[in-house]
Amino acid sequence: MVATLLRLLIIGHNWPVTDSDESTMGLMALHILHRGEHPTFFYGQNYMGSLEAFLGAGLFHLFGPSLFTLRLGLVILFALFLISIYLLASLLYSKKLALAVLILLSLGSEGMLRQELLAIGGYPDTLFFGTLVLLIASWLALSSNRDTLQRDRRWRCVVFGCWGLAAGLGLWSDLLIAPIVLAAGLLLVLGCWREWRTWAFPCLLLGLVVGAFPLLIYNVTAQPGQDSLSVFLRIHDVDKPMHLPVMNQAKGAFLISLPTITGVYPSCPVITGQEIGFAGPNPFRCFVEYAGWGIGFTVLWMIATILAMAALWKLRPRAAARQGSYEKRQMAILQFARLMLLASAGLTMFFYAVSPNAASYPQKNDRYLIGLLIVIPAVISPLWGSKLTTVIATRIIAAAKGMLLILMMLVLLAGTNHVFQELPITQVEVRQQEALIHDLLHIDATRIYSDYWTCDRITFQSNEQIICAVIDAQGQFVDNRYMPYVVAVQADPHAAYVLPADSPQAADFAGKAALKDRRRYQHFTFDGYEIYLPRASSPARNKSV
Repeated sequence: MVATLLRLLIIGHNWPVTDSDESTMGLMALHILHRGEHPTFFYGQNYMGSLEAFLGAGLFHLFGPSLFTLRLGLVILFALFLISIYLLASLLYSKKLALAVLILLSLGSEGMLRQELLAIGGYPDTLFFGTLVLLIASWLALSSNRDTLQRDRRWRCVVFGCWGLAAGLGLWSDLLIAPIVLAAGLLLVLGCWREWRTWAFPCLLLGLVVGAFPLLIYNVTAQPGQDSLSVFLRIHDVDKPMHLPVMNQAKGAFLISLPTITGVYPSCPVITGQEIGFAGPNPFRCFVEYAGWGIGFTVLWMIATILAMAALWKLRPRAAARQGSYEKRQMAILQFARLMLLASAGLTMFFYAVSPNAASYPQKNDRYLIGLLIVIPAVISPLWGSKLTTVIATRIIAAAKGMLLILMMLVLLAGTNHVFQELPITQVEVRQQEALIHDLLHIDATRIYSDYWTCDRITFQSNEQIICAVIDAQGQFVDNRYMPYVVAVQADPHAAYVLPADSPQAADFAGKAALKDRRRYQHFTFDGYEIYLPRASSPARNKSV
């Protein structure tokens, strides 16, 4: 409840400042609600589903379109994630540890909160559906019994179907969930092997098909190389500006992206490319802060993995001979479920670390590691209590573990505090954006050309009173996610150029205007933009989209 109210308070103050990617999701929701559109994917892409847009459309219907309403859907998904991870941590560890996890995840650094509250597709969805498939798989495996009554088997078939539905929706929403689904699926295969000859598998398959139906329909008819998996895999290379050393990918992943998404406040400028490091007045402090968190997280993950594997190894002879009691079988499944939870993080980290994105923009691309937040219960479990603690730990070691937990909480609390300190700055930026829309409408500039990070944002915030087409520095159309907007702007001979001051587009247009007749345009400068509006205005302007 506190975590939900905290996030409602933050989005109520318009943090983080919206951008064109998020506004595209808002426009999709508007088109679903008012035009009856049913987009399969995020506009301009063919691998990331439109679930957040459909959720936003439903909330727009109830409360009206706004940025707050769009983000309200993300807060709902995050609240469901917290419920799911509490149940998962309680099932695999203890209720006390689950409560500690809730406290940690209720807080958050800027990196964590930004990915939780920006409606740019897939990230809150991955948290919820990823946790849900692990929770359902763990419960099914731990409750699997050959003596299950016929009535209970029917209900279990329904639960298998729910697992498939959650996995399908998660895969449609974002393929980042694939390592988590793979780990949870392996747990189901080995933990519920007796049930695969029943109706469990058909029910699971039915749920999977229903959940992933939009994804499946598209990929059946997709052109070679344009299927979702191929496009998703190419993402690892499209942003690669040069041949980067493999070691830099590992550095970017473990020393920058991992700390950023799991708790460190991203206050240090990062050097990327051929060398990974930190800039600013105190790079050594930044290195210690980031490396300490990243290495500490990794070491805790390794300890938890070793503990789970060691426990499984001790139970292995009895399990192989089928001489163990029901309790020992349950313990083996429990340890394997913990291991699969940890394996999902290992797979996520591996696929990211071998990607050039980890070296090119590690602080920006930390969002690809959002699934690591699901593994927080397993990562902090060595600090909470284990056989290692009862055998060799002294009071000093126990106190050190407690201090580490408190330190994690304080770091996350500091990150949350930084976000609240940014709220006044955010309000200034929001007012400037609102002033730009007001001033453009005042001069009747309702069809405009601008850059990518302005276009969809201003179209959504104006509720499509202003329609925008994206141009590059040479005035060519580029990165337009919704082509009807381009058609509408092209159809208006009096469309204005709204170009960020000091941008390449503004400099290029000013040069062209100087060579031609500057009297053709009215030139305005306001709200951080250079506006060129054709002087001849026609009352019969086509404003349909």
